[in-house]
Amino acid sequence: MACVPQKSELRSDVVLPVDEMEPVWVEAQKLIQGMLDEDLLPGLSVALVDRNGPLWLEGFGKADMRKGTPAGADTIYRVGSLSKPLTALAVMQMDGQQRISLDDSISRQLDGFSIRSHDAETVVITPRQLLSHRSGLPSDLRKGMYTSTPFTQVTTLLHDEYIAYAVDSVYSYSNLGYDLLGHLVEQKSRMSFAEYMKQNIFQPLDMQSSDYEVTLAMRERLAAGHLDGLVRPQPPLRDTPALGLYSSAKDLGRLMQALLLGRIPNIDTEMILEMWTSQTAKGQIALGYSPGLGWFIEDDQLLGRVVRHGGSTMLFGAEMAMLPDHELGVVVLANGAGSNKAARKLAATILALAVKVRGTANEPAPIRSPDMMAALPETPSGGYATDLGLLMVDPEHPRLCACIIERVLDMVRFDDGSLGLTPESAASLPPSYRVLGEMRFRSRTTNDLEVLVAERDGEEYVLGSRIESQPWDEVWKKRTGSYRTINPDGEFSIEDLRLSTESGVLCLHYKAPHLSDSSIRVPLKPVSSTEAVIEGLGRGRGETVRIVEVDGKQCIRFSGYMGEPIEEK
Repeated sequence: MACVPQKSELRSDVVLPVDEMEPVWVEAQKLIQGMLDEDLLPGLSVALVDRNGPLWLEGFGKADMRKGTPAGADTIYRVGSLSKPLTALAVMQMDGQQRISLDDSISRQLDGFSIRSHDAETVVITPRQLLSHRSGLPSDLRKGMYTSTPFTQVTTLLHDEYIAYAVDSVYSYSNLGYDLLGHLVEQKSRMSFAEYMKQNIFQPLDMQSSDYEVTLAMRERLAAGHLDGLVRPQPPLRDTPALGLYSSAKDLGRLMQALLLGRIPNIDTEMILEMWTSQTAKGQIALGYSPGLGWFIEDDQLLGRVVRHGGSTMLFGAEMAMLPDHELGVVVLANGAGSNKAARKLAATILALAVKVRGTANEPAPIRSPDMMAALPETPSGGYATDLGLLMVDPEHPRLCACIIERVLDMVRFDDGSLGLTPESAASLPPSYRVLGEMRFRSRTTNDLEVLVAERDGEEYVLGSRIESQPWDEVWKKRTGSYRTINPDGEFSIEDLRLSTESGVLCLHYKAPHLSDSSIRVPLKPVSSTEAVIEGLGRGRGETVRIVEVDGKQCIRFSGYMGEPIEEK
């Protein structure tokens, strides 16, 4: 028998598991309670569905710690990047109606779009490339991101920006790409993006708790965002089609059921399957990701194909995942800063339990990433731009300089030519960098680019790309020093800008206090006397830092922000 509360205890927004799902509910509750007890998040909501409807809808913890409001399946959260799969559905609808072409240049379809390039006069980008994060666009325009600026302004703002990568060369996640797609939907539908979504997605699927603005009817069920256990105000967000959706677990459960049934208005089953098919281009550096159209596609040894997307804003986390082969879907929404990791862990656990209960798990099969098998490994040497900062590898001694934490670490060479930290060096690392001690480092050449590859727990990851040591214009050395942001966005600004040279590499330093207390340091490659490109691969890399003259001063322009030099006293 399923464990079902008495009717007097059952809230109207809760559907508990059917008999076969009772073990899922029991085991998942243990994990959920542990997360709540450890203060990983204040509250969360879960929806588990199959093609026949909801299997489990329930909320746990508090939607608002200050008011003591319990979380339920109808609680409304800011879902962050779970907005992107819905924006993708709108684009697919209009492609099916031949109002948008997935494979025609966006500049021929979206009035007013243009962007600069260091290598070519004209950049040709298609909606398909925007949907699958291979357009080469910058990841974000940080200036104005946390303001009420209309997202349609991004089209104009990009006129003064540069492409980060050549189209189809590197996977690079971009919120800006989805702003352009939302703007395209507006222009082609001749209605606001929010109204189009309401009429063509939300209303037909009975998603009554989903919108891009919080209505009066939604407000009483709105979850508060929390940081360090305290309720914090939700900042505005410019990038509506990428990040701006408010929704509930129950609504997103309805969406997943419709997708599993192939019953999305004006989208046939073949188009849904296309969205769930990897779009990685031949020769593209995939960085371990396999994006479809609005989704990420993963292969699990036991579960098979996983179609998923995560969501994260400063005060919320989310995960939505489906197993098409098992006709199951789950969404987890949470209301704590950094709770996206907990949401993803819980969603994966629930799906694994549900598949196990139904007895439909696959036989284990080895999974290899084709992105990593293109060339034989070599011993790394030189400087690499990575998400862990600038790493300088000296294979002769051998040792590793982790510039961001200013440590020189002893290494050991293994029989296969890979390098790893000695136990003593690994033990000396600060907690946030101890992952370096768990890695073996190799280099590979893929798509004519040398990359640093790390092996950890039997899996390989691209950490970054090699920095080519070459002379650069001496004028940049004269610009080293500190800069003051002169066009701030209040508490959401970039500040403490600084240019420095480290081991012969030009570096940009800055702080984003709303995201981290630490200073961010990235290596730059000057491409002219006034322009330098952030080195490395992936999000935030490839973007251009420019020197512009303002009131006779040589100022830094970065992601829309302007910094003037601070004169030394």
